[in-house]
Amino acid sequence: MIAIDTLPRSEINEPVYRVILARYPQIQLFERVANAQDWDVLYAIESLTNPRLRDEVGDIRLVPLEDRVYGDGASWIMAAFTHPPVDGRGGRFNQDFGVYYCAAEEAVAIAETSFHRARFLRESRIEKTTLEMRVIRAHLGPAILHDVRPLSGNAIYHLDDYSEAQQLGRALRNANSFGVRYLSVRTEGECYGVMRPRILSDAIHWRYLRYHYDQGTIVEVESLDGRGTP
Repeated sequence: MIAIDTLPRSEINEPVYRVILARYPQIQLFERVANAQDWDVLYAIESLTNPRLRDEVGDIRLVPLEDRVYGDGASWIMAAFTHPPVDGRGGRFNQDFGVYYCAAEEAVAIAETSFHRARFLRESRIEKTTLEMRVIRAHLGPAILHDVRPLSGNAIYHLDDYSEAQQLGRALRNANSFGVRYLSVRTEGECYGVMRPRILSDAIHWRYLRYHYDQGTIVEVESLDGRGTP
């Protein structure tokens, strides 16, 4: 197990990219309030008449009050934390809590999600399909993240076994870390696993993509918004 107090730290203050399935709706409730007190009141009122609200918003109790964000674009940020993984596998650094995975470059975010979408479709025994995806651009920082880039070759970078990385992620979360900066194992580039939403801001829809899947692999990534080749 890596001792987290031995890890170097990096200051981050830059745009980041995240790719999600386009069918995930924006949770407008987060956009309609400016602070936690207003949110609690509005949630209490709307939940009386909207039984789907909890499913859409997720479990807000997973996010400490001081870390919650509201206002324009907040739903794209908060959704990653209020809807933890349910597949049993989890993400590289999380299994039963939410992490906002993103990358410094859009191409890296695409490579990461292409791998995970293809694996899901293979395991679902689907031979050929297309997926509509949404790119979210947000601003990360200023913040200090734990930096595991120097640990290239460590078990936390195993291609498929996340057990070591998830142990580290749990330790970081218990220590109230803002997150982890790490190397992508799917392409050349860097990724971030953000563990506290308040260091993210200005999240916007960037563009739509279509992933073309055939026989186990994403064979093409098509831009649907006229922004050129992803």
